[in-house]
Amino acid sequence: MSGYQVVIDGIRQSGKAAGRVADGLRGAAGSATVPGGDAGIPGARAVGKLAEVKQALQDRERSFGTRLDTHGASMATAADRYRTQDAAAASDLSTAPQPTGGVKAV
Repeated sequence: MSGYQVVIDGIRQSGKAAGRVADGLRGAAGSATVPGGDAGIPGARAVGKLAEVKQALQDRERSFGTRLDTHGASMATAADRYRTQDAAAASDLSTAPQPTGGVKAV
């Protein structure tokens, strides 16, 4: 395994980690901890603010999840491209066997 291969594997692992973080954020559902309804204080002005806070948190959770998924997919694509280019470069850099024998230079 070349040093370059290790970098490609690291890129791929970084993408997978981003996916795991996105899944964890979705599973945590932090916005669900914000109480709904009147929050035990009927008619209070805070009721509307709580709904706004809850919506803002839901929007952020969705945004973070989407951005992490996009990052993970980009890292996977990059790793695939690097692997393809690495294989092509190795093929290009390999030297053809030199003929032995024949006429010697004077």
